[in-house]
Amino acid sequence: MTRNSFIAGLLLTGFSMLAACNNAEQQQPTTANELSQMNRDFANALNDKDAVAAANCYTEDATILPPNEAPVTGRANIRQYWEGAIAAGAFDVAVATLSTGSNGDLGYEVGRFQMSTKDSSGKVMTERGKYIELLKRDKDGKWRSTHGIWNTDTLALQ
Repeated sequence: MTRNSFIAGLLLTGFSMLAACNNAEQQQPTTANELSQMNRDFANALNDKDAVAAANCYTEDATILPPNEAPVTGRANIRQYWEGAIAAGAFDVAVATLSTGSNGDLGYEVGRFQMSTKDSSGKVMTERGKYIELLKRDKDGKWRSTHGIWNTDTLALQ
């Protein structure tokens, strides 16, 4: 009986340790609001004409895939890309989240955007489209884009 009690105690201790390990530091589920914050910050940065803040929404090694253009990789190059958009007169940037999801420190956001510019005569042109951002939570808990792709709802002029 003593030997059986010892084995039962050992098994109970082992199972308790396994249960404790599985419950250690489980993160709360990520909300759609948390995942979409990156793009709200990004839109605010463009509206404030702040390419540095816009680029800080991306990881250091992020890649963006603009429509009809070559991929842009690295935060510094992404900053230059958005400096060009700001210099071209981008304003009234808005985003709307359609769906989000996450698993651990990886997530995604699918949404719609609108951005206005003025042509050479001063006429306001508003572009609308769709985007997908692949996101990664950094060590400080902030979600940043690792890959972003978007397209417009209008056909490119040939």
